[in-house]
Amino acid sequence: MEQNLEESPMYVSDPVLNKDGLTSFTSYSLKGTKIPETLTRRYKDFDSLRSKLLERWPGVYIPNIPHKKKVGAKEKEFVDLRIEMINRFCVKLTSIDYLFKADETEIFLQNVNDVTKSLNSMAPQNYEDLLKKYSLTFSNYDDNFDTQQGKANQARFLQIIKAAYPRIRAFRDLVKASKDNFKQTQDTNTMIINMFSLYEKETMKDYCGNDEEKLVFFNMKNMDLCQSISKVQENVLNPYDKLYDSITEDMLDTEAMIEACTSLNGLQDQLDKVTKNLNTTTAQLTELQAGKSNFKSVFSFKSKEQTINALQTEKEQLEKDMENLTQIIKIATFNMENEMNSFKVKSLEVYYDELDKLEAVYNQNNKLYDDLWDTVIRDQNIMNCQ
Repeated sequence: MEQNLEESPMYVSDPVLNKDGLTSFTSYSLKGTKIPETLTRRYKDFDSLRSKLLERWPGVYIPNIPHKKKVGAKEKEFVDLRIEMINRFCVKLTSIDYLFKADETEIFLQNVNDVTKSLNSMAPQNYEDLLKKYSLTFSNYDDNFDTQQGKANQARFLQIIKAAYPRIRAFRDLVKASKDNFKQTQDTNTMIINMFSLYEKETMKDYCGNDEEKLVFFNMKNMDLCQSISKVQENVLNPYDKLYDSITEDMLDTEAMIEACTSLNGLQDQLDKVTKNLNTTTAQLTELQAGKSNFKSVFSFKSKEQTINALQTEKEQLEKDMENLTQIIKIATFNMENEMNSFKVKSLEVYYDELDKLEAVYNQNNKLYDDLWDTVIRDQNIMNCQ
């Protein structure tokens, strides 16, 4: 990453390949200014943390982590990219205060051997617990917020990013191919420069009576050219390296936003189900109170009075669930409106920044090659022949 890792609140480094019988995995040192002690964590620990955050924070944006990879997960290039992406996850997680201070993250940062087991041991969360958490977390919720308009905005946004996702993936694949092609071209350029020197050494040297000072590339006294070649070989950058990483992050972020919007829709599905159950229970209760029998009472071992009491208790719980879920959805929709706006602004900023960086790399590379060939053309031997 571009920032100083040692100043980061939380980051991973120092990958170590571990072997456990026939299986192997990579572990990382988890450190940071907000981490009391260095911990050892592996990819599946981060995956478990994010899965638990998704489960217990429905309808909320949860930063994404790199995808699992079954083949080639131990290759250096992939490990380096995974560290980069995990550290981006760490940066985003620590910047979202309520997620970094969440119970799930607190468990993840405990010095335990089995993070997944610890996370799965968390007590279940009901709608009342969730509403209390969201009310405290998103205290800036505006009671005058138009929830229906917010839902409509979210539906349009979800449609847009779902359509954009395959294009982002295709763009990333194209940039990956360009990245590989550029590396191959750069390797070829290096070989060509070396071949000039070899050609002069093995052929042209004989034509000038073995006088190396009459040569260009195989002239050790031509210090300007040596320095220019060295600068090219050491400083030419692949313009697609950072772009590929950026698009990968964009793809992960888009996935995370799709998950958040889909999860919010899931809350609405739960509300619809609770409402349906409430209507059914209310109808059954009304029939029994009116002296009628129904399917549930006929096949029940309870007395009519017991059945009515049970239905009344069920109705009260469903009413409570419906009230809590309705408020949860309002708060989550309000928060999603802010997340969508932030996502749009951030995406534009990153896009502009990447274009600026791309131009800078191209300009730097062009200057290095221009300087190299200017040095060649200014060689005294060439000047004398003009």
